[in-house]
Amino acid sequence: MNCNIIKDLLPSYIDEICSEDTAKLVEDHVQHCDECRLSINRMQEQMAYVQQIPEEVEKAITPFKKVKRKRLIQVIIAIVMTFIITVVGALVIQEVGPVNRIFFPVVTSVVDAADDLEEWQSMKFNDKNYLIFDSVFWKKEIINSSINERDILLRVKDEKGNVVVDEIRVSPGKSVKLENLKKNKKYFFEIKVKEGSFFINAV
Repeated sequence: MNCNIIKDLLPSYIDEICSEDTAKLVEDHVQHCDECRLSINRMQEQMAYVQQIPEEVEKAITPFKKVKRKRLIQVIIAIVMTFIITVVGALVIQEVGPVNRIFFPVVTSVVDAADDLEEWQSMKFNDKNYLIFDSVFWKKEIINSSINERDILLRVKDEKGNVVVDEIRVSPGKSVKLENLKKNKKYFFEIKVKEGSFFINAV
């Protein structure tokens, strides 16, 4: 039998998909042909090596699978812990008065004017005639929270009586930012309003 024909048959013989007659023909030939016997041995070794590759790959990636799984668990734990800390922190800020006042400071002044105030009148915030922005969380904003649809006029003085913010108008539901006021200094607020009740918040 011609060696070229046998070599064409070798792949189907090695894969065991040829007929019994073809297999017998190949086996008879390789018993007497060193070259074809060498070819068949090389092909069988290659097949054995290819079959081993998936097992070797699996062994190689197994440690990485463990690392990936461990990392995934760490990420999940971190997300859960962050969520718990955020929720607990929000509840503490909302429910604990002193903590709330630190992070969301606000004071209110109530002005009841029986007549139109033509002169500047002193304001009190939470029963104090001055205001100190003693936290980094102060926005330094004044909000006209009144419901009587009237503007208010404000001015601010320092401890020496110098006017540091002169005559600002605040419409109902609006706010003004007093950015030039400094932290931990006493400021005295004065107001001019028309007759009525006014609620002014400092935040």
